[in-house]
Amino acid sequence: MGDQQIGSGLSEGERRWLHEANAAAAAFYREELLRAAPKWPVEVLERWHVEEVLHPDSAWLIGYAPDSGTRLIGHLENRGFERDTLMRAGLVSWTGDGRVVDRYQDQLVVVSRDQRLDPVGFVGIDRDGQATVITPETAIHRPSESLIGLLEQVDALKAGAMAVMVDHPLDAIGVQLAVSHAGDLQYVGIPTLGLAVSDIQARMLRQHSVLGRLIVTVPREIDPAERALENALALTSAFDHIRIYQRPPGPLLGHDAQMQIIADLVVSDQSSDLSSDSDRDAGLGNEVPGPSL
Repeated sequence: MGDQQIGSGLSEGERRWLHEANAAAAAFYREELLRAAPKWPVEVLERWHVEEVLHPDSAWLIGYAPDSGTRLIGHLENRGFERDTLMRAGLVSWTGDGRVVDRYQDQLVVVSRDQRLDPVGFVGIDRDGQATVITPETAIHRPSESLIGLLEQVDALKAGAMAVMVDHPLDAIGVQLAVSHAGDLQYVGIPTLGLAVSDIQARMLRQHSVLGRLIVTVPREIDPAERALENALALTSAFDHIRIYQRPPGPLLGHDAQMQIIADLVVSDQSSDLSSDSDRDAGLGNEVPGPSL
């Protein structure tokens, strides 16, 4: 495509360079988590029972943005990225006294990706375990047009795994870890951060999914019918069969309580997977997903 102009006034080369800046930042954050992070990020991971992501071979490249002022800036400048690029990628910000500093500091970070699975931004997790989108809108990033967990689990999706929509990124990792230990179940976790799923996000997930079905979980502390409706409006345009569960509070992995089904939406009978997997799904309301998935 060369350098032809595409969306947001960016050339393909400029867009690619912003993606590479985010990828380089993600690698830096990953190294920080594995080698130099304080105690609290590990404690948060342990509270969610997902400390396996600390293994160097983990598919989930969750990282830690250090509380250090400009360490990321220095690291990326040494690799050829100019500050203007870092600003356009959303990686740095201005202080009140006119200094440029690392935008993300003292938090766990997870990469969000666009439809082509390119890195476009980050979700942060603080000391209390609260997860929020921390990248502002940029030329390559819009929260409603990006998802977490697609690249990490795209092979499983294309092999026929069913997506389980959860609120928290660490619960999504918990789904993947539970399945990897069980061996005979096929689910992947996709976090929504407690926000309604957009039409674009629904199409992104469907693009990488073999199945025309998925599971949506809603927490008990909010009106489950309201959340179910919010998500179903977008998801039913891309998926034929949506099963909605109310989930117990707290981290999903290791929880003793099972989920309870509150809705089973069949949008179309044309899904190619319904006949082959309908028998297995008949018991989902009593069996899975749950802490054992």
